[in-house]
Amino acid sequence: MPRYYTNKAKVNINSTSADEPMLILIEIHHQSFNEPARIVADTQDITHGGNQYTALPIEISLPDEGEGKTPQAQLSIDNVGRVLTDELDNSRGFEGGSCMIMQILRSNPERVEWGIELDIMDVSIDPKKITATLGYVDLLNKPAVTIKFTPERSPGLF
Repeated sequence: MPRYYTNKAKVNINSTSADEPMLILIEIHHQSFNEPARIVADTQDITHGGNQYTALPIEISLPDEGEGKTPQAQLSIDNVGRVLTDELDNSRGFEGGSCMIMQILRSNPERVEWGIELDIMDVSIDPKKITATLGYVDLLNKPAVTIKFTPERSPGLF
């Protein structure tokens, strides 16, 4: 999953004290939501694509880019204000949900520098934070059929 950044974003990523840091936008989608939960890892709210993103403390480890591995990310969202607790309970732990991660610059919030959509695999909650594991279900390594033809099950075929 290559990342194609603008020249301004490349300068910010590679500088020791950037003029403006990259902002991470999070959209949590679930069928029980009227609209996605939108969060920005910053101290002030931001508008992107005509939608308001609420500023919350977020810790995220972005997915690796190694070949032969399915991407996985870890997301921790501050839960002190209990902003997502009701949604988490109503959706049974965001079961079947997905999470869109985007990087933008504050000076040009409409341009997504990098983004990825991952499934929500596992969620845990405590009074201080919500922690989620994001990734993909490894469908390519699952068996395609539930019944295998073996000499014991189908001796006439062998």
